[in-house]
Amino acid sequence: MTPSKKEGCFCEKCRACCKREPGWFLPGEIAIAAKFLKLAETEFIETYCAEHVEDGIRALSPAQKKNQAECIFLSKDELCDIHEVKPHECRKVYGCQGASRHRRLREIIRRAWR
Repeated sequence: MTPSKKEGCFCEKCRACCKREPGWFLPGEIAIAAKFLKLAETEFIETYCAEHVEDGIRALSPAQKKNQAECIFLSKDELCDIHEVKPHECRKVYGCQGASRHRRLREIIRRAWR
């Protein structure tokens, strides 16, 4: 069964992605996620984001939980606490699909941060 692009997929492989590495935001999504949590954008970044620098380009994703690899927004019941405003990469890449799709999307997101 193909996951719904609107609803996302909650299979074990997709939940494993959230446990392995948070997906990246597009630049404009930070303000939306901050507003969703009723925080200033700077407070959201300081509290909930991790910075990634590749080839001199800075991008942001949700931080990982302390001493763990999983996304800070992954709840105890393995659901996303910010599902409605989750990062672009989380909305578009499914763990139950091929890794090449993930690599292509990561490159698109990285270029958007230029």
